[in-house]
Parts: sequence; C-alpha cells; structure tokens
Amino acid sequence: MADISFRNESDGQAFQMTHPKAARVLEDIRAWSDSNGYETVVFWRDRDDAQKFWVQLGAHRLNYWMHESTFSEGQHEQVEAQMDYARGAQRRSAAGFEKFDK
Repeated sequence: MADISFRNESDGQAFQMTHPKAARVLEDIRAWSDSNGYETVVFWRDRDDAQKFWVQLGAHRLNYWMHESTFSEGQHEQVEAQMDYARGAQRRSAAGFEKFDK
C-alpha cells in the first residue's frame, strides 16, 4: 500500500490533508500509486504559493503540481489524469528534458 503524505517545503514537516472531500481523492491516488508501482507519493506545499502541491513520485521530486482545489473540492475524477501527467514529468526528467518544463 502506497504511503501518501503532505509536507511543507520550508521545513519538511508533515501536515494532514484535512479537507472533508479529500478522502476520496486520496483513495484514488493510493489506488493509482499501487497499480503503477509507487510506494511513496509526497505533495510539497510552498508557503509563498500554498495553492500548489508539488508532486514527488518515489524519490523523484517533479516539476509538476496539483492544485489545492483537487483535494478541497474532492475532484477525484481528475486524479488518474493528474497522476499520469506527473508520471510523464518524471519520465521527461529522467530523459534529461526537465529543463524544457520550467
């Protein structure tokens, strides 16, 4: 079962996703992670831009983010596409194309 966590960029401290509608989104992220072989998914929040949660798949921190509203509004129908895009960002980075994503 995948470990899904949320952390603050400034200090690395974990925080809880407390939005009531986020539970279904997190279930879908966990299911996606399990079926795609990711044991760890971390969402990083920067204090200066708290609406963006930057995605980390496994050990790879990506130049890809999901909007906070995905969680707060329970937009679970977008999860598969969002996570597939994140996986694509990971593959671009591994291939050396991350400089074009910035």
